[in-house]
Amino acid sequence: MQPDPSAHEDPVEETYAEDDETWRGILGRGDFGLDRMRSFFVRIPSNPRCKMCAAPFGGLGGGVMRVLWHAPSRNPLLCRACAGQLKRHPGGAQIDIAALFADVRGSTAIAEQMSAVRYRNLLSGFYRVAWEAITARDGIVDKYLGDGIMALFIPGITGDQFSARAVAAGRDLLAGVAQLPEPQLPVGAGVHFGKAWVGVVGSEIEQDFTALGDVVNVAARLGSEAKAGELLVSVEAANAAAVTSDAISHSIALKGRNEPLEVISL
Repeated sequence: MQPDPSAHEDPVEETYAEDDETWRGILGRGDFGLDRMRSFFVRIPSNPRCKMCAAPFGGLGGGVMRVLWHAPSRNPLLCRACAGQLKRHPGGAQIDIAALFADVRGSTAIAEQMSAVRYRNLLSGFYRVAWEAITARDGIVDKYLGDGIMALFIPGITGDQFSARAVAAGRDLLAGVAQLPEPQLPVGAGVHFGKAWVGVVGSEIEQDFTALGDVVNVAARLGSEAKAGELLVSVEAANAAAVTSDAISHSIALKGRNEPLEVISL
């Protein structure tokens, strides 16, 4: 009896083939109206919010959302409705996105000079400004990283101009931080463009919606390399965003990456 070749096929590819097409429709074309849902929910106070649909968890808006099945799930990053959808449609898709990272320069030395409570209050101001800048440009706050923030700009949610909006959000973020009261936190930011895998990661118990790939890693490196008040934008992101600037591109070496990257400083 000949062995069945299908017995050795990767079951993950078969399981997620249909879901990948579903995710591509959500993330690449906005077929399922997630962008419209976010644009509506983001106007209802208040934070924190579901990472995917932006349904508010706090304030009066949070009370209304609980009635509509958008209360926080066991995963504090997602509402019940979105968490249920992710469990029913595990997987993701590889699409073009723009990723933004911003973080505080010299945070260890800053924290050493003040109480933990005061440092937390300073970071809260930074987080508020960053959230407002990112969501105003229809980006998704993916993670708070202690002294930094990661945001995704996805075509099906942000729109066709997602790269331009990522760059604009980076500029708005730095301008907002500069308006915070003293002592001001020294914040730098970076934006990169390219293909990433976007979708569901985690276990059956707790799942998350995020992006993975080189574009995310490079954006993180740019965010850490940028000086205080500087936005480092890769040439790929600048071209995709049709950035007009007198800044001359230059190469920088990024830790862990073999090839240097061409960037402009805004």
